[in-house]
Amino acid sequence: MEGELQPKRVYTRDMSEKGLVAMRREVRRGDDAQTINSMATLQSIPRFLLPRGPLLLRPQARAFLPLPSPTSVRHASITPKGLSEEFRRRREAQQQRGAPVIPQPDKYRPPSHSKRAPNRNLENRIYGAPVSEEDKKRMASKKYPNMMSPEGTFSHWFLHNRAIHLWITMGILVSLAVAAWYMDFISKTVFGHLLPTRKDFVRHPFESTSRFIEVYKMHMEQTSQQYQQQRLKKAEEVEKRKQFRLERKREAEERGEEYIEDPRYYVGEDGIRRRRVKKWFGIWE
Repeated sequence: MEGELQPKRVYTRDMSEKGLVAMRREVRRGDDAQTINSMATLQSIPRFLLPRGPLLLRPQARAFLPLPSPTSVRHASITPKGLSEEFRRRREAQQQRGAPVIPQPDKYRPPSHSKRAPNRNLENRIYGAPVSEEDKKRMASKKYPNMMSPEGTFSHWFLHNRAIHLWITMGILVSLAVAAWYMDFISKTVFGHLLPTRKDFVRHPFESTSRFIEVYKMHMEQTSQQYQQQRLKKAEEVEKRKQFRLERKREAEERGEEYIEDPRYYVGEDGIRRRRVKKWFGIWE
């Protein structure tokens, strides 16, 4: 028995050869049993849980161990082959039966979801007594919270009238345009001190309006004079450049030389000398 102490074996020199052979066989049997137990332990323990040393120092005796048979390991997802016919019959019957459905009791059934199929062709879908004409008129003109205004009210007319929306939109746009023009006029005119004040517009609207028109005419005349002076100045500069080029040509002819113009510049139709710009593909400058 495992709990009892086994007597120790004493080996003497005068033992026969048969006894030595028997002892060697027993030792070999014990070593084979230990090897088989270690192999079974290695097969039952997952490989990723076993200790692994460096690749160069790892023992290679594992490669010579016999591989486990493919039928010795069975996963939980694999159907066992030894199922009884009774188990298979019960499983097929359960699959054909499907999930159990608990019927809804009539005690807790709301009136909107009756047991019978609803009739969608019914005209009156309101539960209760029929609605009278007075109730329909009252409901049509009643204002409900968070809802659009009913027909016949001022808010409904105001929100659905396109002419009012067009008038409001155009009024805002025209007001913005007039305000932008007035600010530009005030910032550029030199006759700002001659314009009427706001109080004058309130007290004497017609006189203030006529005065504002006169000041605006003076501003336009002054602007026209400035533009005319700029055009005359540019014309004088063009004429001076033209006379300068003619003088250079005349001096070159008197010296017997040929007057060569700079190819980097050209004279336009307006008489202004400009620098030539390289064009890409003949269209971009």
